[in-house]
Amino acid sequence: MKKLHVLVAALLLLSTVSFAQLTAGKLAITTDPTANSLGAAYALSENMRIDAGLSLLSVSPPSPAKSATAIGLSAGVKMYKPAVENVAYYYGGKFSFSTDGGDPAVTALYLGVLAGAEYYFSPRFSLAGHANFGFQSAGAANKTTTIGTTGLNTVWTWWFN
Repeated sequence: MKKLHVLVAALLLLSTVSFAQLTAGKLAITTDPTANSLGAAYALSENMRIDAGLSLLSVSPPSPAKSATAIGLSAGVKMYKPAVENVAYYYGGKFSFSTDGGDPAVTALYLGVLAGAEYYFSPRFSLAGHANFGFQSAGAANKTTTIGTTGLNTVWTWWFN
């Protein structure tokens, strides 16, 4: 954990001092600790960004329960309102697919909408939070459950061009 704090501090120090908004053609690395995901972002324009992510979750419960590892892919789009000071507001949508290697295997599809705000500490680093609402369909052994889901996420973004 201490190494993570040092890494975050170093990235913040390497960021420049002035603040910025989205600029067309910018690339970024993103992480969402609340969803165990690492991804990339690309700014299509000053008010539109696309995201892609990979998530990995490994659970090792005490015996006799079996451990499980889930892997997922996600894609999303965010539309931004003009920034006020260092804060930009956005809304968008997200799609994700995940599966685990269990017996029986569980697969899940998610489709949802989101809205939130992003604070730019510098042109190269921002922290965002959003609320989402969607529907998830999960199935195992010919049983499928579809539910409405809500959630809160935090996303750290490091722009590198």
